[in-house]
Amino acid sequence: MSTFVAVCGSGRMGAQLARRIAGGGFPLTVWNRTASTAEALAAELGIDAAAKPPAADLVIVMVTDGNALHAVLDDLLPVLAPGALVVDCSTSGVLATRRAARRCADVGVAFVDCPVSGSTAVAGRGELGLMAGGSVTDVERATPVLRTFGRTLVHVGPVGAGAAAKVAVNGLLHTFNTALAEVLVAAERQGVDRTALYEVLAGSVLWNTYLSYKRDAYLSPSEEVAFDLATAAKDLGLAVDAAAGLPGSVTGRAHEIHRDAVAAGYGDRDIAALAGWFAGASTERN
Repeated sequence: MSTFVAVCGSGRMGAQLARRIAGGGFPLTVWNRTASTAEALAAELGIDAAAKPPAADLVIVMVTDGNALHAVLDDLLPVLAPGALVVDCSTSGVLATRRAARRCADVGVAFVDCPVSGSTAVAGRGELGLMAGGSVTDVERATPVLRTFGRTLVHVGPVGAGAAAKVAVNGLLHTFNTALAEVLVAAERQGVDRTALYEVLAGSVLWNTYLSYKRDAYLSPSEEVAFDLATAAKDLGLAVDAAAGLPGSVTGRAHEIHRDAVAAGYGDRDIAALAGWFAGASTERN
């Protein structure tokens, strides 16, 4: 019998996961605490939106943070049958993740934390990087569904390990992106064209997948948002918590910069817009 899957969370990333799961042939419903969002996605996919929390075999949760995860569980756990499996693909943080696993266990529901790495466009191609925390049995049970949207799946350890790995990945991602935005603007101030500097980087040992991926976003800025700065600031906050006690935290400084950019009105813009914030902040100081 096919696994009946529910996707809880119909935002940009949750919608992409639902599209991939539907394309993989799994029986599917979608549910969102804001019903209209789920209804629009369901209409697109030709399926029914759940009017109330769904009693599915496997539930994929993709929401903003740990607080949102627990709000979903408040509605979801009373209707899930013992033996159901909840897979949290959100960036919820380690503490919220472990608490969620305990809440699920109390009612006989299994739990896997499996955050994703990649943009919504990457998700749409089924090429996300997945990092799973949980028992071998539970991760294996979730794998066929996870493979519909993940190119790689690494079982990194017990419950909470997936969340910890995602915090580490995001900490590196956003500190690197912060440095990239800064040096592009700093070089421009010294007379180096941004495109020319990118050509230099392309021929250096520093060239990597991320530099290639964000090239257009930095060289030909648009209104398209692959990853917004407000969410990046939230993720860096988790990285700062993980690095507590380490001297001279790089993620701490990146977090401060992101909070300043969000306060300046950049929160709903793509993380490449940090270059614009640096340029504007530089002008204000001069």
